Amino acid sequence: MAQPKDTIIYNCHTHTFTIDHVPNLFGKKLVPLAYQIITMKLVKWYYLKLTERSSKYRKWKQKYNKVKYFIIDVLKFTIVGYWIFSMLFFTLKWALKIVSNVLAISHFFGPQSKAAYRRFVNLGRYASYSKQGQSKVFDLLEKTYDQNTKFVVLPMDMDYMDAGKPTISYMKQLEELLKVTKNNKESLLPFVFLDPRRIAETCDLKGIDCYENYVIRNLSKNVFYGIKMYPALGYFPFDKNLIETYKFAQEHQIPIITHCIEGTVFYRGKKKKEWNNHPILKYTKNKNQDPVSIPLPQKKNYDFTTNFTHPLNYHCLLNKELLSEYIGEEIDLSKLKICLAHFGGTKEWNRYSEDNWNNYNNNISHLSKNDYLNRKIKNTLNHGSSRTIWWNASWLSIIYDLMIQYDGVYTDISFIIFNQELFPLLKFLLQDEKVSHKILFGTDYYVVSQKNSEKALYQNLRSYLGDDLFFKIAHDNPKKFLSTSYNSY
Repeated sequence: MAQPKDTIIYNCHTHTFTIDHVPNLFGKKLVPLAYQIITMKLVKWYYLKLTERSSKYRKWKQKYNKVKYFIIDVLKFTIVGYWIFSMLFFTLKWALKIVSNVLAISHFFGPQSKAAYRRFVNLGRYASYSKQGQSKVFDLLEKTYDQNTKFVVLPMDMDYMDAGKPTISYMKQLEELLKVTKNNKESLLPFVFLDPRRIAETCDLKGIDCYENYVIRNLSKNVFYGIKMYPALGYFPFDKNLIETYKFAQEHQIPIITHCIEGTVFYRGKKKKEWNNHPILKYTKNKNQDPVSIPLPQKKNYDFTTNFTHPLNYHCLLNKELLSEYIGEEIDLSKLKICLAHFGGTKEWNRYSEDNWNNYNNNISHLSKNDYLNRKIKNTLNHGSSRTIWWNASWLSIIYDLMIQYDGVYTDISFIIFNQELFPLLKFLLQDEKVSHKILFGTDYYVVSQKNSEKALYQNLRSYLGDDLFFKIAHDNPKKFLSTSYNSY
């Protein structure tokens, strides 16, 4: 079925930030000892000076090739000389290949470091667009799709991740994004980033210098169309400094997209003592003792920052009783409209599929909502110890239950879309009436380009799902998610 002329495709998860918006010491905690050397500035310099993106490098390579082929042409007159040169050149290339394989990065670094390396390479590829900035990055994205497409663009505020400062600050990044938006009003839907530390830091300032005021004012004026969050940068999503903005968002049905997957972008500073236990979730060791907080003993940044991203935190945010006890007054945010981006991640999908023994990872089914909520089989929100659920339930299972329990919870398939092995389970979920209306199309451009090209991601998914299911997640569901009291689609 061809796309109807009036059917708009919505890509609900894209990025246009550049290498200049990434903290200079991004490699901290990922490439120990070397992060002071392998900085964002060095990566950018390398790609601008020593790759095909550099005009000087291309000229040098052309001269090198001229000399090389001139020597070959001369030596062709003497067969012996030609073969000696050819064998010598072949031997040198063969030796360099062996050395590069022996010194391959995979032999020396763990998974997180290799993931960081891929992220460095990916950022570097876009370094040459730093002069044109986000405008060029968005232009490349837009050309991949049909004209009748809209893109949710999510900025990134990495100023508080304790990895140094970016070349261009977050607020300047926003200014640039809004300039790009003015030139692409029909296709670009910018969101605004929400970090409780920026709110706390500016709370005593007047007017829009107070970041909370800035966010609320620009959301109410349709300058921004929603909120972006990234708890892995060092905060829980139920942070008390976020509550007032949440109240506004709930009242006006402002969409929130929050990071819910493991990744290489996370807090780089030291773990704080208060992060050793969960602020809200408790469990009972035995019948004779009062409940105690769930321990969170991880030490490495990559490990303990997943505690901020864990989907059970959104049960804490949306459950009236849990949140009211934590805040110290009655508060109900159960109607927040919030998308748990990336659907938990490929690792958690595989964890669900491979675990045949844990009841918490056997919950996905096509039962009706009423039958599902009333059955005796364990789900991840209200059966058993919260500590057991926290550690044993896959994030896919938890997000699935959150979508069923709370009307405003959505998810998107950004980044994980590269893994076509997940497509059968995705299709099964899209045939489940309990959640099929809450799954959104998104790619995570350009971050996901380290895995596959944007056009391949889009075309492969659409071909596999067929137009009916694809338009459901790329048109029907996004229209409902993105609509607010200020704007409807």
